[in-house]
Amino acid sequence: MPFFIGFLLLMLPLAVNAQVNSCILEPSSDVEIGTPAQGYLVEVTVDRSDTVSRGDLLARLNDGVERAGIRLQETRVAFNQRHLERTEDLGAQRMMSDQEIDEIRTDYELARAELARAREELALREIRSPIDGVVVERRFGEGDLVQGEPVFRLMALDPLRVEVVLPVAYFGRLSMGEEKIIWLPEINRTASARIVNIDRVIDPRSGTFRVRLQTPNPQLDIPSGLRCEFVEGELESMEIE
Repeated sequence: MPFFIGFLLLMLPLAVNAQVNSCILEPSSDVEIGTPAQGYLVEVTVDRSDTVSRGDLLARLNDGVERAGIRLQETRVAFNQRHLERTEDLGAQRMMSDQEIDEIRTDYELARAELARAREELALREIRSPIDGVVVERRFGEGDLVQGEPVFRLMALDPLRVEVVLPVAYFGRLSMGEEKIIWLPEINRTASARIVNIDRVIDPRSGTFRVRLQTPNPQLDIPSGLRCEFVEGELESMEIE
């Protein structure tokens, strides 16, 4: 079946009811990530081509100072909590004023806020993936000094994004959510893609507009960067792979 469709697509110059426009497959997300913190990488858990999930730990900087700061703030919070509990007992017995109790309660809340800030500072020593995707570049390794530069480049390949430039004659003929056929000549297969964005402005110089589609890629077996063909016409009624 795919061979049959591929053969027909190769014969498209002779097909009266089908039109083809070139397109390209792109990642649905392409991000560079690092951390604003400075330090040495003590752990790097991924390499190029590894798949990652949102929230996965990718690398960690030296964090001894930050962890010590958290232990210090935890001790202060515990002390202030015990102090507040004793104070509230005394206040219930009218042995302390409301103002004194309020000051001690404020000290406790400030200690908790300092602990929260210390934990946020520790979190900056870790680099975690913001997306489900693939590592396409790792720029530093264990022992390297990082000073705010991006450490990884990640791409989300499921779904893939299809960008196609169409002549103005197509404007008004396409609908959001509509399914289309995409032909991938370099790997000799077809794929279904759904329209997710249609430009509302025509480029006056070229008389064209852009359409964006998405094609599912759960097995990551379609690489990003491939050339593709957007098929419009009679062939769309055929079964696809």
